[in-house]
Amino acid sequence: MARGFMWMTMVGGLLPACSGPTVAPEAKAPDTHAEKDANTDTPPVAPPSNAHILSAYHGLDRLPPRVLRICPGPSVRKDGMPVTFSVRLDGDTLSPEDFSVETAAGETVTPTCATLLPADEPLERRTVLLAGTFGTAEAPPRSVKVVGDLKATNGASIKGLRTTTITPLAAGPSLLLAERFSPTTPGLAGECPPATQQVVQLTWQGGVTGPQGAELGEAQRTSVTVTLEDGSTVTPLALADDDPDNVVHVCLDVATRAQSVSVSAGHFHDPGDDANPETRIEVISGVPSIR
Repeated sequence: MARGFMWMTMVGGLLPACSGPTVAPEAKAPDTHAEKDANTDTPPVAPPSNAHILSAYHGLDRLPPRVLRICPGPSVRKDGMPVTFSVRLDGDTLSPEDFSVETAAGETVTPTCATLLPADEPLERRTVLLAGTFGTAEAPPRSVKVVGDLKATNGASIKGLRTTTITPLAAGPSLLLAERFSPTTPGLAGECPPATQQVVQLTWQGGVTGPQGAELGEAQRTSVTVTLEDGSTVTPLALADDDPDNVVHVCLDVATRAQSVSVSAGHFHDPGDDANPETRIEVISGVPSIR
């Protein structure tokens, strides 16, 4: 089943563009590593110690027309695969040649397109949408690797980062990151209701909506449970940043620090209408954008 970012419903009219800000705190991800450049005598600048790929999401088996406006021409009839990093990225250093995808047949594929759109707001910029011929539901891609000099927003290269864990087409999206911010943080102004005392920014593997592309509503809000530092649990006052893309803001009207977020299964859907599994993640302190 074709799937992908909820992003895909918003990118019509956007042109290819990328930018980025700062390095986020560490979050654990499987099978990622950095390698030296074998073609030079001097090793490249080491990636940030916490930099890794959080997820490679084989999200679409064919890009829809609205996505082709940001990934035009050679991307027609191609797959879409969002790749999310633990650090924010410098979009000025991003190109399709920065990535290498290994197919089920062992072939190496260079994407036809790589873009931070549409999740390119100041506190986002972690997820790169790749377009190319990557595989099928029956023969999914094996790995994704950064082979070019793509940089985090602190200037460090993340060349060599790799993952062999690819979320398949049939799976629904899971949580990757939960970052706690003050509602006055630049980039959050006006996102949440006035009573909000803290915001938890959720990053999903892929885009999320209600069923069949509906806006996020009460069913999604009440499916989210936030555990606080004192052990109590609360339901969000509201969900915000329904752009849509793969980032959702959880607005809380309590000051006690959020410790973890859990979402019950079956409420957040991707564009192929695959629903999320039960998913839970610890909350970390968010790092504001530096530019």
